[in-house]
Amino acid sequence: MATELASERRWVLLPGTLCSGEVFAPFLHALGVPDTLRHTVALRHAGIDDYLPDLKAACVPGAILCGFSLGAIVAAHLADRLPVSEVILFALNPHADPPEKRPERLALARDVVAMGGAAALAPRLSEFAGKNSVQARTTLLSMADQTAGDIAAQTELASSRPGALGSLSRTLVPVTFLTGTCDTMTPLDLAQKAARAAPKSRVIALHGLGHFALLEDPDRCSRAMTQPDDEDGANIL
Repeated sequence: MATELASERRWVLLPGTLCSGEVFAPFLHALGVPDTLRHTVALRHAGIDDYLPDLKAACVPGAILCGFSLGAIVAAHLADRLPVSEVILFALNPHADPPEKRPERLALARDVVAMGGAAALAPRLSEFAGKNSVQARTTLLSMADQTAGDIAAQTELASSRPGALGSLSRTLVPVTFLTGTCDTMTPLDLAQKAARAAPKSRVIALHGLGHFALLEDPDRCSRAMTQPDDEDGANIL
């Protein structure tokens, strides 16, 4: 993908749990994408298909659909039904949520309601990686407070989602999967499994970065997209 093309097309953005569109901002700034071409669809619905009307309205022909974590799951499910030219998915888990995770998710949701997003999330966070690790944590906790009101819908969405491999197999536009090699929440092998399902795909391993690679080192994420064979990212499939 050429940077100049990326900076001239609309980006439709699906953030993750307790995240706003700000999770993409440093990465898109590094790519040179102006604010006017960024459209965020907030995660405020409990079902995958509930996002289709908003995404159809936002995804003009030629748009780039970009999702992170829970937002990447929504994008992976719906990309085959949208008029986009490219799909970019950070930290994707293409499988259905295991039932044993539901109590943990419900506990987080209860704490968010009782304590606020930042206070509930902070003790659950693992170490951040990358050159911007301190700022990444600060930004994430700020977003958690801003989006705390969406946690009930996000919890149900995460818990009830089906697997996305079938929809990825029907997605005929190019799909890029990016995952940090230190990501313990959505390990690299999940991106590889997803890529094997998508007809036109590539996997980029973000060396030394974790689940929040977009915030941990946005410059490296940008270089990995535009120069995927250099030291900043390895195109492994």
